[in-house]
Amino acid sequence: MTTYLLHGGKTSINNPNNDRFFDEFANLVDKPEVKILLCYWARTKDQWKTKSEQDISRIKKKTNKKIIFQLVENPTKLQIQLTENDVLYVAGGEAYLLEPYYKELGFLKEKLNNKIYAGSSMGTFLVSENYVLSLDDQDTNTIHQGVGLLPIQTLCHWNIETKKEQKLKLLKQNNKPILVLNETEYVNKPVPNFVREGPPICI
Repeated sequence: MTTYLLHGGKTSINNPNNDRFFDEFANLVDKPEVKILLCYWARTKDQWKTKSEQDISRIKKKTNKKIIFQLVENPTKLQIQLTENDVLYVAGGEAYLLEPYYKELGFLKEKLNNKIYAGSSMGTFLVSENYVLSLDDQDTNTIHQGVGLLPIQTLCHWNIETKKEQKLKLLKQNNKPILVLNETEYVNKPVPNFVREGPPICI
């Protein structure tokens, strides 16, 4: 069973929610040594080094475990790397950078079995069936399709969302559970617990 950590965005802010999110990367793995893959495909390559250094510092901050980190360069390498690693973290960023990779990620469901998947913002959207982009400078009137590892529809950055009713109306057309996530907040669930009925789940 895969465990998913789904974050609503703004992991760069220093607050207790984000601290707990990064703590989970090591704490959820019952080993003294944890291998973590860091994926920044939603950002331009010139940002990968700086962002990875920031995240590595946060992850290592409160654990005594030995942590081994690897950057993920492309889907071909990711498929190989997942065999030997415990955690995959997909950071947030821009849809136009991340979405082109989706068609190459058909292996994810199988390769993530018994591992931890952590995603923030676009990383959360990636594993959802559907989503609507969050920020006003992006296409906020279209339902986007994720890789579909979880049977949910997702809205991130919910606390600063200015078009809540419009976006909920769009997703309700599909009659599938909707997960809404505020910035800096996250959910931690194994797969079956995401299958729910009823109104949007506000976290």
